[in-house]
Amino acid sequence: MTKKLFFITALIGLILVGGLGFGYYTMKMNANSFKGIALPVKGLDDELSKKWEEAFESALKDEDLLKVIVDETNYAAELDVPAGEAVDHLKDAIRVRFVKRKDAIEIGLVGKRKQNEALAEISKVIYGKSQKVVAKSEPTFGEYRKIMTQKAEENASEGR
Repeated sequence: MTKKLFFITALIGLILVGGLGFGYYTMKMNANSFKGIALPVKGLDDELSKKWEEAFESALKDEDLLKVIVDETNYAAELDVPAGEAVDHLKDAIRVRFVKRKDAIEIGLVGKRKQNEALAEISKVIYGKSQKVVAKSEPTFGEYRKIMTQKAEENASEGR
């Protein structure tokens, strides 16, 4: 094998390996991803947790609440969505689901893996805004929220 043939073969091999690596990376970064907040419901009645899940779903269908979330999180710029379609895109991306293995209701967004940081931050805002609405419609959730807030404050004051 001559030096010239060896060099050309090595160059083609490097280009092929680099292209495959880049393709694999791009495929992984464009995979679907879910980021959300888990609301623990361990020990609660299944019927009650189902009511809360439905209350979150109905609260997150409200156009006015979604507009507030879009404006507060700069949703269109964060996720590369046209500004006029941001509310509709958010409505389609929001997921509320009960996860039996975690004993939790997960409230969050579906997006691309490369957007995980933005999805996590937006999910926090979604939960924060929607929990106030759900607390008004479901008094039991309002009581639960007060208890969890008190526990968090106690843990913070004890330095845990």
